[in-house]
Amino acid sequence: MENLLEFISNHDINGFTEDWNNRKSQFTEDQRQELISQIIAFHFDEKEFSFFQKAIELIAENNLNLNFSIEHWAPSLLCLAVHVVSRNLFDFLLSKGADINYIIDKYAFEDEDYIKDVKIKDERYTTCLEFARMKLEGMLTSEYHYQQPDWTGIDVPWAEIESDEETTVSKRHYAYILEQAQYLHDLIHLNEMAEHIRKRGGKTVADLQ
Repeated sequence: MENLLEFISNHDINGFTEDWNNRKSQFTEDQRQELISQIIAFHFDEKEFSFFQKAIELIAENNLNLNFSIEHWAPSLLCLAVHVVSRNLFDFLLSKGADINYIIDKYAFEDEDYIKDVKIKDERYTTCLEFARMKLEGMLTSEYHYQQPDWTGIDVPWAEIESDEETTVSKRHYAYILEQAQYLHDLIHLNEMAEHIRKRGGKTVADLQ
């Protein structure tokens, strides 16, 4: 699996395809599921969606069960798509057979004694819609300590500034600005994604009972 993931990391679809076709008969269903989970959880990049789509299609083919528990904070493939905030990936997984209302045990990989000891207070079972709402609530209630922007020297909207006009900031400050931009991007798109899931027929566990 490590060699295949190295091709994924390098975005080498030709190398991945050749290696996968040579070895795919050696992979059990569980291993194929694990490979897709690893790709999404640790390598997925929305900017390279078409590459990841091709790789996942090769692994899944037309018969792989995409409804299974994952040992990850995002406990299913559709939850992983929510975790990386990709509607493209979410809809693609649906088209390959993932069930939008698959009910996942968030503690499937913990033994019952552990669950009793920690006295879990939240609901044990979830759907991708509930996961999206939980992640959104977490982002809204977390304290990120972002400071109020300093507009000193900026007296016009960004669109009115010439594209070749430059300023210098430290790399640390630039990374801080990028972190805020990423947070805002994920917040907006995650909110849209939760609504998208609902419109596609996503329900909560309570709705399904």
